[in-house]
Amino acid sequence: MAELKEQKYMLEIAKVQGIGKAAENLFISQPALSKFLARTEEMYGIQLFERVGKKMIPTYAGEQYLKYAKQMIEIDRNFNEQIKDIKQMKSGVLAIGSTLGRGKDIFPSLLPLFYKKYPGFELRVYQENAVRLEELLRNGEIQLAMLTIEDGEQNKWDFHAEELDSEEICLIAPKNWNLKGVMKYGFRHPWIDVRQLEGELFLMLNKGSRLRSVADKMMKSYNMSPKSMEFSSIDTIWKLVSQNFGVAFASDFNAPPVDDVEIFSVGSKPITWKFVILTRIGGYISAPVQYMIDITKNIYGNVTFQNRVSS
Repeated sequence: MAELKEQKYMLEIAKVQGIGKAAENLFISQPALSKFLARTEEMYGIQLFERVGKKMIPTYAGEQYLKYAKQMIEIDRNFNEQIKDIKQMKSGVLAIGSTLGRGKDIFPSLLPLFYKKYPGFELRVYQENAVRLEELLRNGEIQLAMLTIEDGEQNKWDFHAEELDSEEICLIAPKNWNLKGVMKYGFRHPWIDVRQLEGELFLMLNKGSRLRSVADKMMKSYNMSPKSMEFSSIDTIWKLVSQNFGVAFASDFNAPPVDDVEIFSVGSKPITWKFVILTRIGGYISAPVQYMIDITKNIYGNVTFQNRVSS
């Protein structure tokens, strides 16, 4: 198909909000890119960008142009991936993403299997928070993302969500605190009232993570504002709790076998989220992408809680 040079140039200008940086990224001279923009605007008979301070901002017409430019590049990408499939996919690039805490568990299982079938492929692996992964997927920088979503959240997106498993969000606490939970129907673990711990230190993941969003909603629902400390790794949080340092919210997915930590259910009803594979609606699912989806489903799809914690 066509090179779509015009569309790529215009998208780069919009991305970096300037001619100079866009020209540098595109490996052309700044005067050449300025003339290209001027010719394009002359051809359409309307201004596509306006200068606001030092930034190049799309006009309304420019926004419409960019919307269709993205669609054209997506169609071109889908076509090229189909051609690669026809050529038996002997080489290519697959970009995938997962959240940091989950990636440490799933990538060691998935990547060797993928390379065994597609040894000539380049794998680009991203480990980011959920918000960033959605952005990368929406922009076409990755082809699939493995993360968690809250119940009903998939209806808000322009993504296809393929559910692998359901997990419960729990509270973890040092075992020597001797907290007493009660068994309740529908909950996986002994249940406690989280409000009794308002005076304790809560260890939180940084904002932008799915777990932090759930924790913030829990605190808001109980009108709680306890002392808190933020971390980027759920593993660090598990270790600190095992050392008698605070409490935390955590998923029971692959809960580490830590003897000094107890797991409790919380909330008026079980707090669950879904472990899913996200792909773009309308995006082409190539053979390597489908294979990555299949091996992920084979290993992690519908795994029971007992199997998870014993793995």
